[in-house]
Amino acid sequence: MSRTSGQSNYRRSDFVDYNAGHARRYARNRQAEAYVYGAAAPKYDARTGREVYKGPAAGSKVAARRNREKASHMNPGYILFMLLIVSAMSFILIRYISLQARITSSVSDITALENELTTLIAANEERENSINASIDLNEVKNIAITELGMKYPDQGQMVSYTNDKVDYVRQVAPAK
Repeated sequence: MSRTSGQSNYRRSDFVDYNAGHARRYARNRQAEAYVYGAAAPKYDARTGREVYKGPAAGSKVAARRNREKASHMNPGYILFMLLIVSAMSFILIRYISLQARITSSVSDITALENELTTLIAANEERENSINASIDLNEVKNIAITELGMKYPDQGQMVSYTNDKVDYVRQVAPAK
């Protein structure tokens, strides 16, 4: 790049960025020796050499009192709105707790009924086993043949077939 008389190839923003960075570095190095000008400068006691604290400004007390008065005065509409919200939340909470109690009692009722069912099933199976054990099949066969006149079927009386469509077989009386 060639330089012409009176013109430079640098943009103004290049100098601003450099100066800003330089100012930050300088401020970092000189932070311990900072000097404050104007009304924000702290007041020092000449005898002790310490900073004098005068407390909050007089205007801030008035502003604080005004804020307290605003906070203590509530709009009746706002109070009504908050009252409605609190009552709605209370209703929802009470309803939720009652539903939880109902669910808990239902679960305990279901558990009691399941225990009763298990007991009844066990008693039923025990009774069925005792009935099956007390039956003598040979005695039933003898009574059926001798007293009731039953007999085994002959060869032509039995018909065998398979039915894949239905799970059970229905016995039909023979046509006469």
